Amino acid sequence: MKGDTLFRNYVIALLVLIVAAYSNHFGNSFHFDDSHCINNNAYIRSLKNIPEFFKSAKTFSSLPYNQTYRPMLTTLYALDYAVGGFYTFFYHLPIFLFFLAQGFLMYLLIIKLFDASFKSNLNKYFALFTTGWYMLATANADTINYISSSSDSISTFWVIAALVLYIYKPSLRKYFLYFIPVIIGALFKQSAIVFPALLGVYAFLFEKKTATDTILQRLLHAIVVVIPSLVICAALYVLQSKLTSATYLSGGNMYTYLITQPFVILHYFITFFFPFGLSADSDWVPLTSMANGHFMIGMVFILLLVVSALVMLRAPKYAPVVFGIAWFLIALIPSSVVPLAEVMNDHRAFFPYVGLVIAAGWLLFLLWEKLDVKYFKAFRAGLICILIFNAVGTFARNFVWWNEETLWHDVTIKSPGNGRGQMNYGLSLMSKGDLAGAEKQYKKALELMPYYAYAYENMAILKAVQKQNDTAEVYYKKALEFGNEIPVLYYYYAKYLHEQNRNTEAEPLLKEAIMFSPADADSRYLLMEIYQDEEKWPDLIALANQTLTLLPNDPVTKNYLANSIGKKSKLEQAIDLAKTKPTPDNYLSLSLLYYNQKQYDKCIEACEEALKLDPTYYLAYNNIGSAYNATGEWKKAIDVFSKALSIKPDFALARNNCALALRQMSVTDSMKNVVQQAPTPDNYLNLSLMYYRQSLFMKSIDACKAAIKLNPRFALAYNNMCAAYNMLGMWNEAISAGELAMRLDPNNQLIKNNLAEARKGKANSVLN
Repeated sequence: MKGDTLFRNYVIALLVLIVAAYSNHFGNSFHFDDSHCINNNAYIRSLKNIPEFFKSAKTFSSLPYNQTYRPMLTTLYALDYAVGGFYTFFYHLPIFLFFLAQGFLMYLLIIKLFDASFKSNLNKYFALFTTGWYMLATANADTINYISSSSDSISTFWVIAALVLYIYKPSLRKYFLYFIPVIIGALFKQSAIVFPALLGVYAFLFEKKTATDTILQRLLHAIVVVIPSLVICAALYVLQSKLTSATYLSGGNMYTYLITQPFVILHYFITFFFPFGLSADSDWVPLTSMANGHFMIGMVFILLLVVSALVMLRAPKYAPVVFGIAWFLIALIPSSVVPLAEVMNDHRAFFPYVGLVIAAGWLLFLLWEKLDVKYFKAFRAGLICILIFNAVGTFARNFVWWNEETLWHDVTIKSPGNGRGQMNYGLSLMSKGDLAGAEKQYKKALELMPYYAYAYENMAILKAVQKQNDTAEVYYKKALEFGNEIPVLYYYYAKYLHEQNRNTEAEPLLKEAIMFSPADADSRYLLMEIYQDEEKWPDLIALANQTLTLLPNDPVTKNYLANSIGKKSKLEQAIDLAKTKPTPDNYLSLSLLYYNQKQYDKCIEACEEALKLDPTYYLAYNNIGSAYNATGEWKKAIDVFSKALSIKPDFALARNNCALALRQMSVTDSMKNVVQQAPTPDNYLNLSLMYYRQSLFMKSIDACKAAIKLNPRFALAYNNMCAAYNMLGMWNEAISAGELAMRLDPNNQLIKNNLAEARKGKANSVLN
């Protein structure tokens, strides 16, 4: 009875330690594939779409390249969303509960393996230690923290469940009920289809009919046991291959990927025991030749593992070690033979580590058996230290996954050669207003990956924030050049164009995004907004109804549909709302709409109404300052931003906007002084260019007119007027200025381009 109490106390202590180790991870944010599988995947927002998850892989992701067939995983996301929306706690909680259940099943599996090899009263303690080592392993923390990696953890749970059901319920084997967990696991992630190989190894090692069974007899028995599950898993493989989207791309070159994997496997092995270099996104690149030393080292390591297992086959007491090594290598097959986008990811080893920990745990038991009794206390203390050190490591690793900044900053340290890591860290810096730091990171990303479409896109967004619109456009177009089938790139360029009141250009981009990815909710919302702004009511009704088939009862889409019936523009709705419910927030929303329509005076008026209701409303001061920035009234802008910062000193947006105003005022004053001292046509032309870059297009036109007054035959001044009128959508004026420029300089390609854009803009406006 004393032993039972002691064991129960150990179980409780271990459970408390596991929960404590992961207690700080439940609020960790979305990362990586979560963006397109969860955040922007319209399909998961309605439980009515669940049947579709099993029919088409297109429901899995809003990115065509990532549309693999994992219907159970998408179903879990839909359930999580139904309970908690985008609150990450409701995604982490079921993953962790599955993880705890996996620990229970692992203990049941491990104790059977240990007891079958060598009977000892200590087996249950070492089985518990082995389970605890796996559950607390710092090397597994990335998998549990990364929501999209629940495909790895939950499919592992179902594989173990199938094996436990097979082992513990031999009377049910004839009904093949252990197939059910395998099927469920495979529908979470395809790697579960290696189950027949694991079952075969178990049958070969542990299902002896007599003590004198030969290796051949055991092998034949294993084959007979495996055949039914092999048929099922083969059928699952065929099903998943057929239902995976044709747009799905797994990875790169087969040869270079394969020759890199031996060293990757060695890395996974070492990382389990010494998890000091964990990186959420490694900078490993494929090897190019088998002559590379890393390939040779990796192959020697695998050979040593295999030879060790074969040698230990002779002694039954080593069966758990052989089984663990086999599990480790078999579970690595899916990620080792199918080329993936990255040659190595630490979260992929979660499933293989089950075998590795079984082998390591049993070897420690065998070592214990050979120890002199005087070393027992020290050995036991060592085992406890392994658990505690891993628990502390896991707790610390959870902090890395807290948000985008903490995660990607860690990646830039651990994997400095990873362009995606540099870019994503830049994104996190930009989100908190550190534009200089963000630009530095984006430049690093482009140095490492010159064809990385996402880096160009984010640089474009940065340049747009800095009001460098010409440069922003170059980067947006470059992003589409390198990623012309990535929906989100079309969306962000369209969003930029919409903010510039260039809806005619934004509309086809959004249609393209939706064509590539019907589940792209953001593109649907923005296109509906444009239809509403342009009062294209039939188009809005059609898109809203189509969207409601994906998102039944979606309040945003329903609101757009209601507006289309009442034929009220977004601005009219905001005006009505501010009148009926005059709150600071409603006036702020109205001011933003006025700002987007370039009605800056009314934007300021709406903010002043908000400030009458709440004089400390710093967001309203920021919007007033932004309106002054947009009209080039830099001094007024600086004064207003200063008021916002006096109320909220850590208001990063106001600080950045104020810095922009200070820079532009300095540049403007300097240029004005030059013109005042030397009012030449060229200086007025430079002044017009400066205003153009500041998006002050009417001031740019006025400066051009001043240049033309001094030199009526100044072709470049007419050209600049044409470009500025284009930006304002004043097509007739742009054409007139462009034609005058062409008469003066008929061979100038820049003039030809601006005039062509003006004519195209007028033609499109007539068609619409």
